[in-house]
Amino acid sequence: MIWLLMSAALAMEPPERPEHTEPVKDQCPEAIPFREGDTAVCKGVLLPTSWVADYELMMAYSSKIEARYRVDTTALEKELYATQRLLEQAHKPVPFYEQKPFWTGVGIIIGGAAVVGGGYTILAVSKGD
Repeated sequence: MIWLLMSAALAMEPPERPEHTEPVKDQCPEAIPFREGDTAVCKGVLLPTSWVADYELMMAYSSKIEARYRVDTTALEKELYATQRLLEQAHKPVPFYEQKPFWTGVGIIIGGAAVVGGGYTILAVSKGD
């Protein structure tokens, strides 16, 4: 389900980027340092008006993009952590006493000892009669 949601989110196209605002007549051509008591040499708000308008449009645009692609990744991070632990355990060498050939050998030795012991017991009982 998570993969379906992720693929749907990635397949969505972002909204169109806003176009630049047309410059206002007689606006300042660039940002000019302004101190109290200075007289303005051009019209504007210390920055060109189109810059402020572009800034506001870009802030709204980036908020939409951020809201659209916000994803809660905690479940994915937990799944990744669990998978990493499984891989670490898979690559970890298995001690000899946990391997099947070891216990197969132990079973053969115990089985052989039981057969030999049983044979000696039968011989001892039959000699004793």
